[in-house]
Amino acid sequence: MTTTCLIDSHCHLDFEAFDDDREAVLQRAIDSNISDIIIPGTQKIFWQRINALCSKYKQLHACYGLHPYWANNHKKQDIENLDKYIGTNHAVALGECGLDFRADKADKKTQLYFFESQLTIAENHQLPLVIHAVNATETVIQAIKKFKNMTGMIHSYSGSVEQAQQLIDLNFFISVGGSVTYDNAKKIKKVVSDIPLTSLLLETDAPDQPDQENSNKRNEPAFLVNTLNAVNKLRSESIDTIAKQTTINAKKIFNI
Repeated sequence: MTTTCLIDSHCHLDFEAFDDDREAVLQRAIDSNISDIIIPGTQKIFWQRINALCSKYKQLHACYGLHPYWANNHKKQDIENLDKYIGTNHAVALGECGLDFRADKADKKTQLYFFESQLTIAENHQLPLVIHAVNATETVIQAIKKFKNMTGMIHSYSGSVEQAQQLIDLNFFISVGGSVTYDNAKKIKKVVSDIPLTSLLLETDAPDQPDQENSNKRNEPAFLVNTLNAVNKLRSESIDTIAKQTTINAKKIFNI
């Protein structure tokens, strides 16, 4: 256990899964030394909900974006709406955006349209990106390379060590969550053990992706401590050093 403050770099605290006990969830996070929580946007209909939530609680920080999971729900007009919304409402990043090439998701052409359009908005507003990449890490890397001076995080990272290094060279951070706690998670464990600590972020992706200890429960920010403990077992640095550096990394990328 560490007394150093942690930052949950990716948590959907606005989701309905928290409607009945959000205050209690936040208190448990505070009790677990979680000082700040980044709230990514997913669809236009939820931006105002995130805005209101982050206006109410000073430790919550808003992002606005169009998630690839719901690419078939997005309208092309939403890109213009996102550009305007970010121009008039404070955001620490643009996202969650990205690509999800699992078989049951929207076609790649539609996803690429929304992803590259959001990269353009982030570049114009000089905002970091919160990127979702599932079965699409290489395509994400190639898309990022089309732009200059981009930064951001790849959330719930699932690519290789080599791809992680390419992303780090492009000024992106690698974010890991509950998956690293599972005994059979060899690929992400190798990434976590090999990349520089200065490029690592911690997240929960709550209410999804709980750690092994809480695998049958709704995920929440307080569980971030379990991810920290798992990372500590994979690295030579002390738990306090890992906690401190990942917090420094999050503050740097999100300017908080």
